[in-house]
Parts: sequence; structure tokens; C-alpha cells
Amino acid sequence: MAKAGNLLVGQEIIPSLSSAEILTRLKNAINGELNVNGLQLKIQTSSDLDYYSETSHQNTWFSELHLLVSGSQLNMPSASEITSNDNSLRCSTPPFDGLADLCSWLQLTDGRISGRAASINLRVGPPVDMIFESSNLHENNFKLSLTAHPKFDISKVGLATREFPGSGLESRKQSSKLISWKRIKGGLRPGLLGMKLTNADSVLAMLTVGGRTIRRQWFNDPNKAINARYVATQLFDKDLKQLRQAVLEPTDSFRFEQGIASLLYLLGFSNAIQVETQAPDILVTSPNGKVAIVECTMKISDFQTKLGKLVDRRNALMASLNATGHNLRVDAFLACGLPKAQIAIEDRQLINHKVTLLCREDISNAFLQLRIPTNPDDMLDKAAAKLTEVKNSIA
Repeated sequence: MAKAGNLLVGQEIIPSLSSAEILTRLKNAINGELNVNGLQLKIQTSSDLDYYSETSHQNTWFSELHLLVSGSQLNMPSASEITSNDNSLRCSTPPFDGLADLCSWLQLTDGRISGRAASINLRVGPPVDMIFESSNLHENNFKLSLTAHPKFDISKVGLATREFPGSGLESRKQSSKLISWKRIKGGLRPGLLGMKLTNADSVLAMLTVGGRTIRRQWFNDPNKAINARYVATQLFDKDLKQLRQAVLEPTDSFRFEQGIASLLYLLGFSNAIQVETQAPDILVTSPNGKVAIVECTMKISDFQTKLGKLVDRRNALMASLNATGHNLRVDAFLACGLPKAQIAIEDRQLINHKVTLLCREDISNAFLQLRIPTNPDDMLDKAAAKLTEVKNSIA
């Protein structure tokens, strides 16, 4: 724990707690209170605490228990406060190159800068999960590794599998009884599933606990894919590791922009990164000639600026197309490398401007569609229809 100006920063890692202690800490956090390194901390609020959970999301691929507890909005620090805090952190032990460096190390964001409320973010991991590194699909042989808490009742584990392309309903199976579990004294309990499949380019594994979804994950045979663009790209970027890093762990704005363009190519679009600075980042066309523009951003601070430019350029492009006899709809997308919960913008604002937001979760889900050729025209139509549907529902 260290003090930097008017900030108190730190991290506490507790090796083990009893179940009673864990429940007590969770209950206190739900009430906006924390006990960290012997300090009693409490969220300031002028009214009741606000609660938000990702648990109710239907299309997530990993479902841990989640609750965001929020209080009053934080005040924007003055320039002198920011300078003072940065200088204090550079003189601290250990030193950090200002608050941005500290937030990056703690994997947090400065809520004062983004205009967010003071909050406590609670996440509780599941008692069982898949281990990707030791799981694979090769020539119709599927191996799935799992790990479970040593005190967890494995009879509550459910595992369903679906192979693709497969051979009808026989490709869909309940496979939990095929898992071989071992006991290791004093350690996590490993489990192993081995299956011989029939016609599998990929297999979907769906893990549940007591009937509640924990994780869904596609496993792909690296030597098989229907999408020729995917095969060509993976030849030079094995398992798309560089592309995933560029768009899911962005550190450079131009590389993020290149990654989004590459991802659109893999999805079946024709696109080009613009050289002219007074232009959208990416211009996109579909096989049937539909047009879209994409702006890319990694930061919250320039979100409104990017949105304004995107709307202006979309309207200018539509006017130019209409003037030359091309009566085309132009779709607008704003791609952001941050999770949806960290983006301080109202959905109503996006909908009114007819802009579709592609946050980190959307970008991550796009990778699941790459092995099979998609219809880019349908993707654009569905995005436009969703905007209209949501706008009508809130009108």
C-alpha cells in the first residue's frame, strides 16, 4: 500500500480464506465496503448504491459470477492534482511512471478521467473449468482437459459436445460421464475427456455446473477450415496469434486499426485502410456492393470525437453517393478495444446517430465465425435491423 498525493493505492493478495470469511467479504463488498490491508474503505454515494451484473448476458462464452457495485460519480481531478500524483508515483517505492503506468499494472482504469462512478467490481470464478493449453482437436480425435476445486462435487458437472460439420443429431452428445477424474492430494483435481469423432473440423464444448453455463468454447482442427481466407491468413500468422494480440490486447492504435481491417477481410468483406487523414479509418464493401465505414479507437478520452467524425463522414459519403446516382445505405461502425462496461457512452446516443458499437466482446466473438464463410451482406443487414429494433423499443 502506498500514498501518492491524495490517492491511496495498493494491492492485497490473500493465499486462502475460509468459506465464512469469503462470504463475509462478499456481503460487505455488496454493501459498498472493503477491508483492505487493515483499512476500512467505503464507496461514497448521495443515494442508494447502483448494481449491474454481466451474469444475465445470454451470449457470453465464459460465465463467472459478477456484480458491479457503484456509488456517486467521481470528480474530475485538476491538472495540478494529476501532475502532483504522477510526480509522487515516480518517487514512490516501487516507482511508477505516473498514474497511467500504475493503472496499467493493476489492470484498472482511472474512473475520474472517464467520468465513471466509484465502484467495486466483484468476480467469483467457477469451481471447474477447461484448460485450453492441453486441449486439442486433431484428425477427429478430441481431447479436453479440465480442472476442479478439490472439494467440489464433480457429479454436478455437465458437459455437452457438438462436432461440426458432423453428421446430424449424432454429432450432439452429453459427454460428462466420459470424463476421467483423478485426485491429487492437496491440489486441484484434474479431469480428462477423450472422444473419437466422425466428421469434425471443429467441436463446441459446453460446460455447466448444476445446470448453469460456465463456459462455451470452440476447439478447431488447425489443418481443417472451410474459409479459404482463414487458411491463407493462418499460413503467415499461426493460430492468428498476432491478429488476436493486435485487436484484443491493443497497445498501438495503428496496429489495432490494421487488425480490425484484417478481421473484416477474414469475415468476407473487401476493405481498405485510408491513407488520407481526413477520412474514415477503414472503408468497407460487401460482395453485393453495400458500403460501410469504420472508425477505430483504443481510448475513452477520444470516444466522442471519434463518434462525431464517424457521423460526419458517413453523412458526407451518403451525400456524395446519392449525387452520383448511387442510392446506397452507408453503415457506420465504431470499433473500440475496451470492454463494454468500461465505455462511458449511452446506447441511446449511438442509436440516434445510427452507429453500431463493436466493443472488445464483439471483436472476440468475431473470431468464432472465421473458420466458416459468412455472408457479409447479411451481417450488415442484421446490424442495421438491430439498430432500428432497439430504437423503436425505446421510442
